[in-house]
Amino acid sequence: MSEEEEILKQTVIAEEKPKSDFSKKLKEQKKAKRKKTTKKIIILVVLALFSYAIMWALKPFKASEEYGICRSLLELFVPYPYSIYVSEIKQLRDGSLKLWYTHTDAFGEYRMEEFQCKLIRNSKTGVMELLEIKMHKVYLEADKVKHLNNSLVYFREHPLILNWPAALPDSIAALHLDFDSARRIILNITK
Repeated sequence: MSEEEEILKQTVIAEEKPKSDFSKKLKEQKKAKRKKTTKKIIILVVLALFSYAIMWALKPFKASEEYGICRSLLELFVPYPYSIYVSEIKQLRDGSLKLWYTHTDAFGEYRMEEFQCKLIRNSKTGVMELLEIKMHKVYLEADKVKHLNNSLVYFREHPLILNWPAALPDSIAALHLDFDSARRIILNITK
């Protein structure tokens, strides 16, 4: 029996060792695989957050509907509306909206002026109503404001430009104006 017991012990030991080594290898492989998948998930989450931050930083901020209507009305009163650049928006205490804008006038002069409009939403129709318009320091006549109120229904059906304007820099040194675009190119043929 001693030989049989030894053979049994050897077979039992021989059977146990490979099983434990195999199970350890499987556990190590599962652990390594889990680490790889967690690394991949973390990298994908970081990339998704980074790309979302870039998209958020590059998209223009949206202003209110009041700003879109006031800007559209401003374009009606400025002679060259393509030259308008709104630099600042202020909501005043009385509920009106003040726009500081720059534009090029009829003489080619670059001017900064203010435009103020007061809009209130009608509770029955849901359409904005224009109460008053102030351009520079002059209020628009009540008859013209009444006629403009009839055109405000148009803005409900058609999209407005709601991109929040970028502010002008505070320092004069940071303000760069392109004066060369207005100059005529003179070629000196003699040189």
